[in-house]
Amino acid sequence: MIASTPRVMRRSIAVLAGAMLALGPAACIRGHLPAKELYRLATPDSAATTIPLAFAPAAVAPGSIAIAPYETPGVYGDPGIVYRVDASNYGVYPAREWALPVGTMLGLMTQDVLARHPITARTALFDPPSYRTHDYVWRAIVRELEEVDRGHDVFAAVRFDARLVRARDDSVIWSGSARAERPVPQGTMPAIVDALSALSVEVIGRLADEARASLSASAASAARP
Repeated sequence: MIASTPRVMRRSIAVLAGAMLALGPAACIRGHLPAKELYRLATPDSAATTIPLAFAPAAVAPGSIAIAPYETPGVYGDPGIVYRVDASNYGVYPAREWALPVGTMLGLMTQDVLARHPITARTALFDPPSYRTHDYVWRAIVRELEEVDRGHDVFAAVRFDARLVRARDDSVIWSGSARAERPVPQGTMPAIVDALSALSVEVIGRLADEARASLSASAASAARP
């Protein structure tokens, strides 16, 4: 992985690249764009010990879960990594991209989280050939997944909306939303991606915790005469 530059220089590169693209192919022939850097969200190795702290003890429900790729509206569907300046000024890095679609990376991460701390008795599976062979479907939408710049301070922010639906009729069993943010003092892209990965696991864990409690309560209620 190519070493990342400080935040101010990163922004300068993004602005320069955008200006060259605006000038068209001739500008690219005379000059050159920054080398492309590819990054991937991944479940941190430390998650095996840190995730359990976010989960309340609850019995798993019968059945299994199919995990759908996360919906990625707007800029989150682009390969470029998203940054935000203050509250509402968004941008996408032209030469720093995700190695896989964001929806796929988060779906695989959810599979990791649910494998370690299951909601149902049978293993959850990301994007199976048939969703109808599972009892439930985990569906989620990316609301935030970005670097956040506030003055000279750099943060990472993650927010997902999720719902658990019954596969046979697509009825919603549970829905929830969770958000997390943390500072990234290093301000480099590898550090930002590491923070986004850790925050994604944290947020997915919190959502799974809520879904597990709701599903277990529903199963217990249905079992009562």
